Amino acid sequence: MRNLLRGQRGILIILAVVGIIALVGTATAFAVGGDRDDDGDENFTGSVAAPQENGPEGSHDESAETQSLQKLAEIDQNAAEQAALQSVPGKVQGVKLEEENGFVVYEVEVAGNDGQTHHVDVDAGNGKVLQQETGEDNDSDEGGGEAGEQ
Repeated sequence: MRNLLRGQRGILIILAVVGIIALVGTATAFAVGGDRDDDGDENFTGSVAAPQENGPEGSHDESAETQSLQKLAEIDQNAAEQAALQSVPGKVQGVKLEEENGFVVYEVEVAGNDGQTHHVDVDAGNGKVLQQETGEDNDSDEGGGEAGEQ
């Protein structure tokens, strides 16, 4: 009878430990995964608020928008590239200053040393990396070409 109780107690302890590990793993996954909105974009807070768009979507002048964003940016394109490369070693393929999630950010596309294309959003105010997404392989020939290829 004692051996039976020890066996049941041991199983209960093992089940409790497995349950705790599962809870910790789930909490870690949520913490690392970030807060995503309905479009799948990560929500983040930048340090420079973007101006409100006027008029219907798609009717704005991109060059005028870029000029107004450049006036708000506190770091230059080179600093954004360096911040992105510190986060993802590789080669910069393109940089665009834009509004994202209501903030002014540099979107830097990096051909990573890992063979992946990375999209790194860098805060245009303080140079901090706000988010990073991994795209397709750099050496992939599917789809007839790669983004940023000219």
